[in-house]
Amino acid sequence: MPTPWLQSLDSNENDLYWLLENEPFLIGRYAPANLVIASPRISRQHARIVRTAVGVYELLDLGSQNGTFVNGRQLDHHPHALQDGDEIVLGGVAAFRFYDPDQTRKGPRIGRLQGVWLDETIKAVWVDAQLVDPPLSPAQYALLHILYHRAGQVVSRADIVTAVWPDADPDGISEEAIDGLIKRLRQRLRQTQPPSEYVEVIRGHGLRLIQPH
Repeated sequence: MPTPWLQSLDSNENDLYWLLENEPFLIGRYAPANLVIASPRISRQHARIVRTAVGVYELLDLGSQNGTFVNGRQLDHHPHALQDGDEIVLGGVAAFRFYDPDQTRKGPRIGRLQGVWLDETIKAVWVDAQLVDPPLSPAQYALLHILYHRAGQVVSRADIVTAVWPDADPDGISEEAIDGLIKRLRQRLRQTQPPSEYVEVIRGHGLRLIQPH
């Protein structure tokens, strides 16, 4: 089984790495730390990595003065289960990446690599596996949501009004408001993936989402 390691992210030392062979793996300013960082911003015993009984490597800050951060978030007194690819910053002076070749790297849960995919739990939208960022507005998402669930079918303007403005008087929603929303949604999707056009306007009838087979 390959041993995980830490690799320096310092531009001058990015070929340096430390195998996590010893347990616990101690990081500090002086020996006998396994990884010595000779900086006054690093505590004598700054952080520790331990392999748990189930094979997970956990990073624990040892009450350091200047903190231990993982992916930009400061650790408290609780251990952090490291994931392959995590970026670790110690005391604001040293950065490392954790690699575990046996671990499946976490990534976005995308159910479609071509076409439009909605992660409805977090209301995220993907076009050809490209995240729409910044997120769609609530109105844009509501419009795409009804198109998504009726993919291939024509969605009428009346249905669009009901889905996007459920509490409004339908007679108070102008054609300009509907047209503007449609235009903005198509622009946002096109910005994310310019070659693809999945929202089709059916003049006189409404819209439909065309998904690749």
